[in-house]
Amino acid sequence: MPKPYSSTDTPSHKRLIILDFDHTVFNTTAFVAAQQQQLEKKFNIDKETFTSVRKSVKDCCTVIDIDTFVASLPHEDKSGLHAAIHETAKRAAEWIFSDVEAFLSAHASHFDILIQTHGDKELQTEKIMHANLPDDIRFLISTKPKEKVIADFVHQYEHIYIIEDKQTNIDAIKQTFPEVTAYFIARKEDHPYKDDCPVCKGEDHAIESLNFTIPQ
Repeated sequence: MPKPYSSTDTPSHKRLIILDFDHTVFNTTAFVAAQQQQLEKKFNIDKETFTSVRKSVKDCCTVIDIDTFVASLPHEDKSGLHAAIHETAKRAAEWIFSDVEAFLSAHASHFDILIQTHGDKELQTEKIMHANLPDDIRFLISTKPKEKVIADFVHQYEHIYIIEDKQTNIDAIKQTFPEVTAYFIARKEDHPYKDDCPVCKGEDHAIESLNFTIPQ
């Protein structure tokens, strides 16, 4: 089971891979659909209502906070809604992409690997902890801009590689740390941000999966 990153952790290798979680390691689109189906089955919350509330919470609060989301849903059984969301999150291993295990295995002996995700700590922790990922992986959940998160690591490693599904994040990282090698991942089956930034050109590589190896 992965462990939360701590500032007291010391590097095991000279190079670091920072993997985004949602839409990169984890099929978030399929997970959200399963969440909605669970709430419709148990509480009769239809897709339109679910999507509308989810969008309003994200617009309001930057991340999908479980408590705010549940409070905004039109059903009085708030504890039941909360439990249903956790129940779906505990099935997270179902939505880990099939190429993730091989990618982690191929790189673990030469790189430190960190999963860094922007989101609600409660929900993201539960998803990651139930994702059946290796024990030596560390994860970091933050609502800070990703370039500020990476700033804490650049002095610790000879080189950093990022794999990220948002080009706006990549551009911000590369403007601050041009030495970082950036992979823009656009999975065919799960990429809601693919066309969000047509003018973004910060990535060093564009990929559609984790079926590749970073040179060792």
